[in-house]
Amino acid sequence: MNRSAVQYNQEMREILARYKYRGDEQLCGPMSDMLCYAYALIQQAAPSPPQTKEVLTYVPVSQARFAERGFNQAEQMARSLGKKLSMPVIPLLQRNRHTEKQSLKSRNERLLDLQHVFSFDRQGKDQLELLNSNHPYRIYIVDDVYTTGSTLQQCATIIHESVPFVTVYGLTWAR
Repeated sequence: MNRSAVQYNQEMREILARYKYRGDEQLCGPMSDMLCYAYALIQQAAPSPPQTKEVLTYVPVSQARFAERGFNQAEQMARSLGKKLSMPVIPLLQRNRHTEKQSLKSRNERLLDLQHVFSFDRQGKDQLELLNSNHPYRIYIVDDVYTTGSTLQQCATIIHESVPFVTVYGLTWAR
């Protein structure tokens, strides 16, 4: 399940471009406020069972994309959201290779292009284990835009293969 805060219309596209491509990082706060709404939608549809440990993670960017932008927008949003929700943020995923922008591809091209792009981050697993939870985990993957769901699906699959007793949800700013 994924929930998004806003519809990806022209106005939201322009806001994201200011943040993501022109480095207007002050937009992260208001965008993570909006992500609180998406989180509330998930809680409304599927409340967390008692004793469930909730954790935020994010979609990693390639080194080339990080060098180009100077930051990972999904990580920044996750960290800001984590502060607002008092929820730990743990980097559970790593990107193994650079891919061209997914927004320019069809759904089928995205699925093919994203195969074997992500893997589980061992350091993240160690951090998760430090939480010392004998209870099930609910992990939220934060990203900026949900288009076809292929990125979140790949990331969720990697997490499911690596963490027992976990449910994974997507939290995206726009759809």
